[in-house]
Amino acid sequence: MRNNEQSRYSILGTNIPNWLYSVYNNLLWFLFGAACSQLTTDIGKYTIGRLRPHFLDICKPDVDCNADINKTKYIENFKCTGEMSKKFKDSRLSFPSGHSSLSFYCMVYLALYLQARIKTSKYGIPKSFFQFLVIVMAAYCALSRISDYKHHWSDVLAGTLLGITVATLTALYVTDLFAAKYKSLRKRNSSTGDIETTNNLQTTELK
Repeated sequence: MRNNEQSRYSILGTNIPNWLYSVYNNLLWFLFGAACSQLTTDIGKYTIGRLRPHFLDICKPDVDCNADINKTKYIENFKCTGEMSKKFKDSRLSFPSGHSSLSFYCMVYLALYLQARIKTSKYGIPKSFFQFLVIVMAAYCALSRISDYKHHWSDVLAGTLLGITVATLTALYVTDLFAAKYKSLRKRNSSTGDIETTNNLQTTELK
């Protein structure tokens, strides 16, 4: 419930500082977006069930590819001789890349958060550099999944696009980070429309 200007909210009669409420509110929406990103990623993983690049190393199929009979043969049926462990189940969850989606969600959201909160031109270059840095960190995390043979490049690309999309939608349409900017644009458009209407009326009267 709202109280005064220094502390607009209170719980059980205890005033909550505005900065603390702001941290709680932004963290809540950030976690909501992260949960949406992870849920979408898991749905893709368990629905598609694409094999990871290192699947054969874990499976250890009972097929000798060096045998003459198998050299020109496309083998569909085989049995895995490897241990049926947690790694075996995980080897069937390649698409999309969870590391890529989560890293890009976190870093793109952080970049958008900084864009909305730091409005002074005094910190323009440091802000832009830090935004660039966090995106590079996300890209490094995503690309490392290819070099580690944990994902195909298309898994990483899909995870990257998913993370960017969820972060952008959360920051722009779920949170109030850019609410003031939208309000200013609507007010400007409304003023422009009023001016055009006035000009049209004046033109009509002159005719």
